[in-house]
Amino acid sequence: MKKWLIGGGVVLLVAIFVVLNLVKGGSKIEVQTEAVKRRDITKKVSASGNIRAKHQLDVSASSIGKVTAVGVREGDMVNKGDFLLEIDPIGYESVVDQLQAAIRAGEAALGMEEANLEKARYDLAKAETLYKSQIVSEEDLRNARLGVDVSVGRVTSAEENLLQQRANLKKARHDLKEVRITAGISGTITALNVDEGESAIMGTLNNPGTVLLTISDLAEIEAEVLVDETEVVFVKVGQPATVKLDAHPDTTYQGVVVEVGNSAVRSQLGLGQTSVDFKVVVAVEDSIPSVRPGLSASVEIDVAEAKDVLSIPIQCLTLRKKTELAGAKAPSDTTGSGGETGAEKEDEKEVEGVFIAEGGKAVFKPTAVGIAGSNHFQVITGPAEGEKVVVGPFKAINELKDGDPIKVSEKSSAKPSRGSSR
Repeated sequence: MKKWLIGGGVVLLVAIFVVLNLVKGGSKIEVQTEAVKRRDITKKVSASGNIRAKHQLDVSASSIGKVTAVGVREGDMVNKGDFLLEIDPIGYESVVDQLQAAIRAGEAALGMEEANLEKARYDLAKAETLYKSQIVSEEDLRNARLGVDVSVGRVTSAEENLLQQRANLKKARHDLKEVRITAGISGTITALNVDEGESAIMGTLNNPGTVLLTISDLAEIEAEVLVDETEVVFVKVGQPATVKLDAHPDTTYQGVVVEVGNSAVRSQLGLGQTSVDFKVVVAVEDSIPSVRPGLSASVEIDVAEAKDVLSIPIQCLTLRKKTELAGAKAPSDTTGSGGETGAEKEDEKEVEGVFIAEGGKAVFKPTAVGIAGSNHFQVITGPAEGEKVVVGPFKAINELKDGDPIKVSEKSSAKPSRGSSR
């Protein structure tokens, strides 16, 4: 009787095991797959910023005064040397007139001192003759010599004063000339910040002056963007780029990197967080219709390229712990204390890889990837060409275990997502 009960229990356990396996076999996870194949992959760095003219001139006030004439309007084309605007010249003309008068007075004073010097030298010569004849004393001779020295000093002082007045006149004439502002370059007036009657303020060492207007040469256009610190290390001068403008969303313009900044641009994001970016300048090689400095631009820079390489969709790459992989063995406790061993730590590490659809099961295959394109990774080691990798749905990729039964859906694979993999 006892043997019969034992045999019945074994049969029952076998039956339960068979039923569980049948149930498990019937609950296959539905997945989508894509074949591993060769393609060209380009790694891109994206950034945003604004359009600017390569050659741009901000015209600031170099004189203080009221704007009395404006000869241009915003949007006008100007050539180098064309009249732009004028600051009230009356005060500067008055200074020039005063200095001219001062110079004339200085020249007259110099002439008088030179005449006095000539008389002092005559008196000295006369005193020397009379001294030899013992008609005048030695003191008289000494006074005559002193008179010459004094006259020489006065002449020198008058000459220096005259030089100073002439230098002041030169500066005053320059200041007078500066009130009439002309174009320093040819281009388009892209900003006009003053009207007649407004005051212009001259800049100082620490305070910039009034920017009266801006001239931009729109023949050469650049996009100035900010690239994140984690990606700027890949950007080099000479790399090709594509530029898109919010103003022309359906058009792409070709460009090339011409400048990579070395100084960080830090911005506060809030809650104590700081964004660290670097300025990158892309020269736009195509002509942009109706372009204006300041237009918003987005740039994609080609920083690396791999031709005819094995590739997998970005979203199929996932991570699994070593202990989750088929055939993994639980390490024995060699410490004798129940503590975590080196083998246990190793098994807790995550392995990067993909799931291959093989024989109705999902087989995890460790994978090393190279550069990332918009939708695909370059495969360095891992699945072979033609093998089917699981590409979706996203939930299935996250929950699949090595060896799970799967059913491949006949639907097309989900569109790849750039942010779902590594």
